[in-house]
Amino acid sequence: MLLSRAKLIFGELSMGTQLIALSEAARMLGVSVFTIRRLIARGEVLAVNVGARRLVRSTEIDRIVQRGVGKPRTAKMNRKQR
Repeated sequence: MLLSRAKLIFGELSMGTQLIALSEAARMLGVSVFTIRRLIARGEVLAVNVGARRLVRSTEIDRIVQRGVGKPRTAKMNRKQR
């Protein structure tokens, strides 16, 4: 059921493709679950709802790693440095 429903959303999935929970995806990327949800809402990451769960393909995680997540942080200046 899970795989057939995912095929409707992602197209034909290869047998090696894994579906990953948002919490696991966030842990793999070193970001918060909120960041993953924000990327999904922007359309930058594809996700599938299966029942009450939202899952992403492992290939989406690989794509995000290649592209990078968010903007690079810049050092903040404190009052003494100004």
